[in-house]
Amino acid sequence: MKDAVINPFYTAEPVCKQVSKQEFIEFISHYPRRLDVDCWGACEPPFLSYNDFALANRFPYSIVASTFAYDNDPSGYYYEPEESRTYTIVSNYDELYESKTGYKAE
Repeated sequence: MKDAVINPFYTAEPVCKQVSKQEFIEFISHYPRRLDVDCWGACEPPFLSYNDFALANRFPYSIVASTFAYDNDPSGYYYEPEESRTYTIVSNYDELYESKTGYKAE
C-alpha cells in the first residue's frame, strides 16, 4: 500500500526549531521573501503565523515562523514572562523551497 501524500506542496520535511525572541526577530528581518502575518484568534493568546505564500499557497504549509500575541504588560490577560514565551522558525526553508512540487491549491 502506498503512503498517502500529506504535503502536496514540497517533498522535504519542515524542520521546526524553537528560538529566542532575538533570533526570531532576526529570522523575520532577514527572510528572503515577503511574509504575510496571520492572527488566529481561536486560542489564547492568539496564534501569529508568518507565511511564505511563494513556498505554498495554502495555510498551514506556508508557515515559516510562529509565536503568540503575548501581552507585555504584566497585568495583561495574555502576559507571559519572556522565558515562558514560544518562538518557532522553520530552519530549512531553503530546502523546502527547492523541493517544491509545483502543486497549487485552488
